[in-house]
Amino acid sequence: MSTTAEISEPASELEHLIADLSGPGLQGVFACGVACHLAPLAGATTPLFRGPADRRRWHVELGDAASRTLDVRVDEVAGVRFLRGPSLFPEWPGQEVLAVQFLRADGESVLHCFVHELYDGQRMRPEKLQAWRALRERYGNRDESRVDRGRLLPRPPEPSKPLGHAS
Repeated sequence: MSTTAEISEPASELEHLIADLSGPGLQGVFACGVACHLAPLAGATTPLFRGPADRRRWHVELGDAASRTLDVRVDEVAGVRFLRGPSLFPEWPGQEVLAVQFLRADGESVLHCFVHELYDGQRMRPEKLQAWRALRERYGNRDESRVDRGRLLPRPPEPSKPLGHAS
């Protein structure tokens, strides 16, 4: 990873994943940062990465007037999750969400990206599911990865518990 202070190109596998989320494949990803600013990414922004390797940020200007920004500390991301599960919104019963979640070391979300316009009526759009699956395959083909210096790696296996012992 480069130590140059101002870089607009992704400098790591993690930054490439973030940049891919704003690319044309998923067409309509929304990001929600720590302050819960919701921003459409696809076609709305060019990924801008700034700062030295130990203080990298992903910067997005929200809206035409750039009155708000989404500024995510990429160097704080310790894990990535690809999520497919039931919608948490009661207005969409029986529907699923596709998302990519970026986590700090304490498990709290730094950035959460959702695929927008996933359904055409009651039917999931197959091209959206395929684009999300392709992205997941490109970045390890696993539900969860740990991040080490910008690289996405498998999580270490959970330690096994002795059998026959009650907790």
